[in-house]
Amino acid sequence: MEVKQAGAQSQQEFLRDAMGKLGMTRAAFAKRISVPDKTLDKWLAPANTSDYRAMPDVVWAYVREILLWSAKTP
Repeated sequence: MEVKQAGAQSQQEFLRDAMGKLGMTRAAFAKRISVPDKTLDKWLAPANTSDYRAMPDVVWAYVREILLWSAKTP
């Protein structure tokens, strides 16, 4: 089951949107949030696949904080 947060946005949409807003590649984004590339790949996998892993709530919050911080800096 796919967990929805940040409104009705899926985990994958949330992460892709965050990477886009920050102008980061998958590798750069994984490094920024301090997770292995493979972990980010599992969070980005479709929810109906065996590779999918739900992202912990703390990561949702952390990414939101990064987005807020980047919006405040010129």
